[in-house]
Amino acid sequence: MKNLFATSRTLALRLSLSAGAVIVLAACSQQPEAQTETPSEVSSVAAPAGAPAEMDGMSASAAGETAATARGVISAVDAEGGKITIEHEPIASLGWPAMNMGFSASPALIEQAKVGDRVEFDMLVTGSAGEVTAIRPQ
Repeated sequence: MKNLFATSRTLALRLSLSAGAVIVLAACSQQPEAQTETPSEVSSVAAPAGAPAEMDGMSASAAGETAATARGVISAVDAEGGKITIEHEPIASLGWPAMNMGFSASPALIEQAKVGDRVEFDMLVTGSAGEVTAIRPQ
């Protein structure tokens, strides 16, 4: 019974990491590769198969809730979807490489966001999802 519980936890962790990586990869406009390992082959927590090597740190930092500040250029604004897409510089505090990524945002922030604006922004990262909480023009 103990072994079954450990296997279930490993599978749940693997599924959570895989789902999170797919969301992150989708936000980065990248496609995951098919995974070939079985749950019994999983021995450590790392980026899922198919994730670029530079995103390995991203998986590790995406485990909890973290506040960060970054700089970038707004590349899209989706008022209906409640998202701002920002081509941001590397975010050292999160271990994230530079990338184009969609973030949720309040209607007030979406209203002030303009495509092409260079900004410094505050965000709150929960799991693999980010929310812009403040935007300052640069």
